[in-house]
Amino acid sequence: MKTHIRLFSALLVLGMGLNSSCTKEDNMFTDDGNGGANAIVELGDLSPTRTAGSTTVNYTTVTKSFNAAAEVDVPITINYTGVNGAPEDVTVQVAINNTILASTQTALPTSLYTIPTNSVVIPKGQKKATFILKVKSAQFNFSLTYALGIQITSSSSGIVSGNFGTGIFIMAAKNQWDGVYQIVSGTVTRYTAVGVVENPSTLSGTLVGNPNITLTTSGANSVIVGNMRWFGGASSVAGIDNTTATINASTNAVTMSALGNATLANRAGMTNSYDPATKTFTLNFDWNQTTTPRTMSMVLKYVSAR
Repeated sequence: MKTHIRLFSALLVLGMGLNSSCTKEDNMFTDDGNGGANAIVELGDLSPTRTAGSTTVNYTTVTKSFNAAAEVDVPITINYTGVNGAPEDVTVQVAINNTILASTQTALPTSLYTIPTNSVVIPKGQKKATFILKVKSAQFNFSLTYALGIQITSSSSGIVSGNFGTGIFIMAAKNQWDGVYQIVSGTVTRYTAVGVVENPSTLSGTLVGNPNITLTTSGANSVIVGNMRWFGGASSVAGIDNTTATINASTNAVTMSALGNATLANRAGMTNSYDPATKTFTLNFDWNQTTTPRTMSMVLKYVSAR
């Protein structure tokens, strides 16, 4: 019996040793239990994905969302594995490596960010530290997808993770209108011809009770209106892709448009505005005005960050 126990223990230790750079995907600590020379140093924000049955780990990009401002601190977490944390103050060097960016991503220009220091210290006994980027998000070109490749280049103790030592971080600035909104009131009406209301219609009616609307930053003063649905909430509204609300920051007037349908516009004589005091949008717009009109009215109240 004792021989079997010793053999099992040896195999367990060997198995853990073979996975020294796979801490996150196996959800196990692989150091010596005290945060020593075999501890893993990694970027804590990275999220791996693995195809079922595959031993290959693929990584999606990480999105860092923050408000548009003259300058905002964007934190990047550095992890140090181990039950007891770092055995001493550990100095980690971090660098920008944009060679790993995808062709659809634009490297964030150096004029739009600064790095106070490339050295991060994980204090003795601790398991985390924070690398800071200072980003000038108010100057972003919102039509571009900005990103930075971030890489741990060295650590004074432990082993830099082969899987989690480098990652792509999307820099996603949000304007003041970005967020999740509840439909407080509203209706949608479909017509089969100008002046002829669709009857019967299973898609016309109240919008109250439909899923929340998402407003996603598309410009310094504009948001994409997402998750719009017909009465009942089951069917998405098609044919008006990238419906956009553009806000006049001085008057709070709103202009509606859609990249997917040039006819979409404000309804004449009706209110389209934003109330900053209550974070509420009042939207009235229509499309296909001369063929098969569709009209939509919504009052949207801010619920939470997106």
